[in-house]
Amino acid sequence: MKKSILYVVLFVLTLGLGSELVAQTAKPKTKGKTSTAKSSKSKGKGKGKGKGKGKAAEDTVATTKVETPAPEKTVVADVPVAAEDTGVSTPDIVAANVDSFDFSTVTLDTVKPQDGYYKLANLKGAKPFPFPKEDKNSIKFYKRIWREINTNDSENKIFAIPGETLIQFIMDGLKNGKLIAYEDDGFQKKMSYSKVLGRFRDSAIVTLIDSTGEITGTKTVPQEFNPDSVTKFEIKEDIYFDKVRGRVVTEIIGIGPLKKNKTTTGVDIGDTHPFYLNFNQCRRLFAAREVVDPQRDIYNISFDDVFIQRGFKSLIIKESNPANLRIKDKYPDKERQIKESNRIEREIQRYKRNLWKFS
Repeated sequence: MKKSILYVVLFVLTLGLGSELVAQTAKPKTKGKTSTAKSSKSKGKGKGKGKGKGKAAEDTVATTKVETPAPEKTVVADVPVAAEDTGVSTPDIVAANVDSFDFSTVTLDTVKPQDGYYKLANLKGAKPFPFPKEDKNSIKFYKRIWREINTNDSENKIFAIPGETLIQFIMDGLKNGKLIAYEDDGFQKKMSYSKVLGRFRDSAIVTLIDSTGEITGTKTVPQEFNPDSVTKFEIKEDIYFDKVRGRVVTEIIGIGPLKKNKTTTGVDIGDTHPFYLNFNQCRRLFAAREVVDPQRDIYNISFDDVFIQRGFKSLIIKESNPANLRIKDKYPDKERQIKESNRIEREIQRYKRNLWKFS
């Protein structure tokens, strides 16, 4: 029985010492002293140094309550939003005082403004670049062909722009004496403007009626020239090999419009050539005429540029032959004519490709 009581006392003492150690470990540091500690200290002073000091320590451990300080309010400062980084260092900009600016020190720029540096306002005064002079001894003649340009084709609309058609420009050049018309493609016999205009005019048969309403006869009346009636042009070209420059040259020799011939009843009987033009004589006038084709993004070029740069679509209608026959004279069928034209075109391209091939 005594041993049991002794074990219980030891257990209680052990539990008390453990609680005291935990309390001392968890006790926060405080700036002030509690009122209980002060009273214990005063009691210790009255009973002696050594004895009072130990007594005060026991009283402090036994009676002092740990006061947990109230949590401090966290003040969140307004964090400024960082400006977007543009990669450029911009110091503080201060607006200048406009009233202090001296405008009298600046002169007005009166130079005529220009819309860009590459777009010319017009081609007035432009001159065609000269072709290199060929030495007849260095030329190997290859072929002479005739081509047909149809202005109704979408790739040739640049020749049929309303108000700027090629045929109207040619007729104006003939009227003003800037072009020379010839009756044949050999450029031997010249034609006057009135004669050219007469070949373009169609005639119509008009019925004559007297005052009583009786038909007295008919009369042939010439009609005015309509530029829109010309939808085809024919060009004559020479294709040859220049040994000095080492290249195949395609040179336009002549150009002429095609006119549809019709009977008095309106039946189409084929095309005729009202006149011919020498292309070299046309170049000076063509180079001064600007043409525009917005659909193909063509600006600031002339008729001369279009022909020299081969900016058109054409179909071969004749090649040089002893009988001087056209393709349609050999092959009446339209499909067969196109096949023959393509054959000649392939032959020209094959000649160019095989020119520098070595076995």
